[in-house]
Amino acid sequence: MEITITYVNNRFKMETVTQKRRRRTSNIVRIEDTISKLPTNPLVIKADKNDVKIIYRDGVKLILKDYQKHLDKQLYDTIFKGIDDDTPIVKNIRKLNKVKLATLALTSVVVISTVIPKFSVKTETDEEPIITYDVPVEEPDIIEPDLKIEDVSIDESNYDLMTRLEQSKELLAGEISNNSDLPISNRLSDFALNKIVDFINSEDGKYCFEVCNDFGIDPYSYVCLLMGESSLNHNDTIPGGKNYNGFAVGISQLETPNGKEVTAFNYTTNQEETIYETMENAMDEKTNIKLGVMNYQKILNRYNGNERLALQSYNYGYGLVDLIVAIYADEIDVSFDDVVDNFEDVGWLKYVKEVHDDPVGFANKYEHYEQYGATIRALKNWNQSTYGNGDYISDLYSYYIGIYSKNIVNGEIIETNLLDNSVIKTPYTNQNSYKIS
Repeated sequence: MEITITYVNNRFKMETVTQKRRRRTSNIVRIEDTISKLPTNPLVIKADKNDVKIIYRDGVKLILKDYQKHLDKQLYDTIFKGIDDDTPIVKNIRKLNKVKLATLALTSVVVISTVIPKFSVKTETDEEPIITYDVPVEEPDIIEPDLKIEDVSIDESNYDLMTRLEQSKELLAGEISNNSDLPISNRLSDFALNKIVDFINSEDGKYCFEVCNDFGIDPYSYVCLLMGESSLNHNDTIPGGKNYNGFAVGISQLETPNGKEVTAFNYTTNQEETIYETMENAMDEKTNIKLGVMNYQKILNRYNGNERLALQSYNYGYGLVDLIVAIYADEIDVSFDDVVDNFEDVGWLKYVKEVHDDPVGFANKYEHYEQYGATIRALKNWNQSTYGNGDYISDLYSYYIGIYSKNIVNGEIIETNLLDNSVIKTPYTNQNSYKIS
């Protein structure tokens, strides 16, 4: 992979070339994300008076075109965190190292402090190790320059969305900081944001928000879930669609609909509601959305409103997430419920990664957790090298609009500040104003 960064008209631009495709972008968030994934300790640095080329292992190259034009922009953190004096530097620019080249830092930490990004939009078993197969978000090869947020084409009465867009803009611009271990909004490119808001403004999107409000689910979190599961594309992910995998169906990726009964509490009607998860229901987009919301409410209740655990469970299955929580609880010597109730502690995510990287090895390592026998047996028989998505929560939150989520769980309104994971709980009554536009 070859990455080239230039600085033209007071704006960074990046071109990424792989064997399969060429992409261009001037989206600062996307540039940051790409650079942050580079390895450290390059094999060699080649430079002349105009360009610097840093060559890493595995054929990865980073080229800084006309680098002296943007030295003062401090595009990267200090280079010497990843490069020592033993790193070969061709063309004898060693004497420039500590004065100029140091400001070109190529480490996993990226700072683009002087360029403010802009964006806008255009208009039942106790153990269930089965995962949902995600459909990647399809993005165009050429990313056009960001639009202006003032061009947002939505119903002016939707003040909640307008407020959230402003919050995300401030977050991406660095005007407010994210102190959580899980960043949010960092993939809200103009393309992704347009896609999300177009859905919110659509008939199915408005129905999705209505159903989320009926069942006490934060609609913005749920839209992120749909984005991660199906790229908000229902027709491509049902039987006959180009992305149908023969297993998960539709926009919320319902797993092999077999007629099971799904029951959840409707806060608008103040009574339980039941739908059967049949293939016919899964094929209808609105019913698919509703079934996904009702399934998610059950998971969210299981984890006492801990949204991160609930989201991961949607991908891994709650049998496996229960096992992960149990292992982490033993590690830090607390109870299972203590882990669930501590929204700020996401230390259990390391076990999510461990499962993803080596599902069979994980099962063998923790087979002494006999109460989770069915989950462990399923992992031992897993016939793929990886399991699920080890970055599922981060991937979903990367599309979140706003800075807080709000759900109704077990008689309480739980509002989570996604910037620091702090939680405010308020008793729910029929008189509470819960609705999110």
